[in-house]
Amino acid sequence: MNTFGHFYELTPDAEMTASVEPGGEFTVRTLDSSGGQIRTDVDYADLDSSKFFPVVGPINIAGVKRGDTVGIEILEMKLDPLAHTWTRPGLGLLGQDRFAVMAVDTETLEIRPGGPASPVLASAEAKAHVGALGLLTDTVEPARTLGHYGGNIDFSAVGVGSTVWLTASVDGGGFFIGDIHATIGDGEVCGTGAETGAEVRLRIHRHEAVEPILPTVRDIDGRLWVIGIGSSVEEALKEATAYCVARVAEYEGIDKDAAYLSVGMLLTVKVCQVVNPRTSVAVSLDGGLDRVLRAVEATAANS
Repeated sequence: MNTFGHFYELTPDAEMTASVEPGGEFTVRTLDSSGGQIRTDVDYADLDSSKFFPVVGPINIAGVKRGDTVGIEILEMKLDPLAHTWTRPGLGLLGQDRFAVMAVDTETLEIRPGGPASPVLASAEAKAHVGALGLLTDTVEPARTLGHYGGNIDFSAVGVGSTVWLTASVDGGGFFIGDIHATIGDGEVCGTGAETGAEVRLRIHRHEAVEPILPTVRDIDGRLWVIGIGSSVEEALKEATAYCVARVAEYEGIDKDAAYLSVGMLLTVKVCQVVNPRTSVAVSLDGGLDRVLRAVEATAANS
């Protein structure tokens, strides 16, 4: 496993910590979103918030130029044995007024509100995935946020067997990754999923410049999704819907009215997260029409 550094702020001129060749595999070691600080026996006042949300990178992708499309395959994830879901004052959908933590075994995903020896309330669905991955953007952004460059998307389909496509904003791409979840509920309403560290094996592809795209995901079943981003769920959904309408019209050769009506009958929506200043939704199209969301041709121009 290669050793890569961690960082907390995305800047277009950030120094690359390593370089990888397109088509080659590499493995990174991530910390949880608290930087390894959260436990059930800690007080929030004792935590160093400057160490929250570390991401691995930035990693240079050889040959990538601004405007290229970058495909990121997730090949394998090995989660740490324990995850923590937590919230704090001001975090989450319900305006929590105190700090609260719960530990979760990443293998069983049993929810035990009273601690490890207490009865099981329920078992969560296994949804191991990468919460945050992306490329350096041409603006300065905290690593914990998101945009068309990727970032803290929190889409549970971004797990083993999936591929994410993004448009590079800077030469070299500057790939980063972090915020692994053993599972998550739709919307990440308390502000976190089951946060854990992990080893993640990846492969990255370079595709020569095409049109700019919204972040695009192919899930393990081969279905294509695009990520809409906005200051509200409605705004994020509007962006993703408009993108789908434009793609249907262009690639199926129909007018936009017909495309809009078709999307209205076929749209599937997954709320990703609603607790950051920028929210994210994933959308797809039923009936096989998700084919129009393909980011690149099946064969990469450059591996």
